[in-house]
Amino acid sequence: GTPARPLFFETPARLGFDVGVHTFDLYKLQPADLRFYRNSRSFSDVFFSQGRTQLEGMMNARLAHTFSGGTNFSMDYRTINNLGQYRYQRAKHNALLLGLWVPVGERYDAFLIFSKNVNRQQNNGGIAPGTVFGSADFSGPINAEVNLPELKAYTRHDDQTLQLIQHLRFAGDETAGKRVLRATHSIAWKKQNWKFSDGDDTEGVASDSTFFDTLLVDLRGIRNYIELDRIDNSFTLNTFKSKKAGRPSDVLAVGIKHSYFSLRQEPQKTAFSNLFLTGEFGITPSDRFALTADAALGLLKNIGEYQLHGNLVLGLGKAGVLKASILSQRYPVPLLADRLYISKRLFWNNSFEKPVENTLTGSYALPLIGFEATVRTHLLNNYIYYDQKSVVAQAGSPLQVAQILVSENVRLGKIHFDNTVALQRFNRSDIIHLPKWFSKNSLYFSGKIFKKRMLLDLGVDFRINSEFTPDAYQPLNWQFHLQDTLTQKPYPWMDAFVAFKVQSFRFFFRYENLQTIWNKSDVFYQTALHPQPFGAIRLGISWRFMDSNVEESGSNPEAPTGIGPARQ
Repeated sequence: GTPARPLFFETPARLGFDVGVHTFDLYKLQPADLRFYRNSRSFSDVFFSQGRTQLEGMMNARLAHTFSGGTNFSMDYRTINNLGQYRYQRAKHNALLLGLWVPVGERYDAFLIFSKNVNRQQNNGGIAPGTVFGSADFSGPINAEVNLPELKAYTRHDDQTLQLIQHLRFAGDETAGKRVLRATHSIAWKKQNWKFSDGDDTEGVASDSTFFDTLLVDLRGIRNYIELDRIDNSFTLNTFKSKKAGRPSDVLAVGIKHSYFSLRQEPQKTAFSNLFLTGEFGITPSDRFALTADAALGLLKNIGEYQLHGNLVLGLGKAGVLKASILSQRYPVPLLADRLYISKRLFWNNSFEKPVENTLTGSYALPLIGFEATVRTHLLNNYIYYDQKSVVAQAGSPLQVAQILVSENVRLGKIHFDNTVALQRFNRSDIIHLPKWFSKNSLYFSGKIFKKRMLLDLGVDFRINSEFTPDAYQPLNWQFHLQDTLTQKPYPWMDAFVAFKVQSFRFFFRYENLQTIWNKSDVFYQTALHPQPFGAIRLGISWRFMDSNVEESGSNPEAPTGIGPARQ
């Protein structure tokens, strides 16, 4: 549940204004993540997992129900509660999605979706440099000295969204294979808050002061607070034709998207808008060929900003599948890179150039033998990063990244050997500190036992990466930043697991980080000064239920065919 970032370099899609905080994105649910189900049965799926104590657990729950008349209700809920092994590092996250799919007649569909995310994190700044694990002086993680010893630093992020999506079909019938002309309107209200604070009125930040270095502007306490209200409004006209129900063979769409922002970056308040033309094109004449593309072009104050995303899939029959994709974008400098206030005092106000990013990807897969190879290249101009003091900076020369990802899943009877190996190289290793290679491997038995009534998975997961200098984390501005004092050597991480499945019930037992059973002096840092947990047991269960709905006389519980919520 702690702040997270990928160790394999990525260029996520960005369009328009962005605050620049994504450290908790992994734990959030957004309206586009909600699934609706076309069936006449109630559906529920519950998963629960617990670690060493009752304060180390996670739960996922999904529920869907189709009412008489076709209205569909869907819910997705997730929660993470992790006390952590070290002092003052508890994380508690909650994410909720609720939605209604309401069909009216044969031509109109409405989707009403609500989402809410709350991320809470106690910040201990990591363990103190020089901590020696496994020595006589080390009496356990809970007693290790931390960099924010006052135990008052705290982060909370909140966001909630209410979205209404409406589809109106003017002409055509998808089920009959006729061309469809449809209009889509989407309106969404989103409220977000980001807050960090440390210190109090009596003692101030006290011993925490050295951790913040140049970011410490007031010994009485420091605070960073941002509040954002936004309204997204989009309208699209699209036409498509389906050879198979639910799978358009061609798509053409044009639209416009407007976003209004009301921003409070304590103490400043501003209001502004974004405006983009949007378009989508797709051709899928058969299962072996698909070409899709979508684009957005900025207007008015967004002139010069754009996003282009394209995908090509070429099936070769038994010879495999070829895929290619492109992402090209230019977007505004994120808010926190452009301007930062600490305790209502302006700390920096930059005039950076807008980033320009281009990513090309090609892959070949041969499912017959479980093989896939991917080659990807990134070219980034005006790359923004945070230096060793967590102060924002912009690269003066282009950043180039080359990546190769190969996976091979071998199966010999009931024995499985799944392997993934990745390589990446950077022309600017002074501003990118990521592993040059990593390997993920799983060796396990998978087969039915007890007269084929129970599915058993039994094996070991293994992960290792090259030596690298992991980034540090600064909770005050919620950013990962460079550091040069700690180097992480290759660390063999192993998990042993056993899992059972009987019909819709699943159970698993997992022992994580096996190496710490015999080696208590080495730890793994994915983030500098924040060691991964020592070995521990984790248990989990999952149960899926499917119940028939009670149908009223003359009702049609089946939801109408069509295309789901518009992509935002």
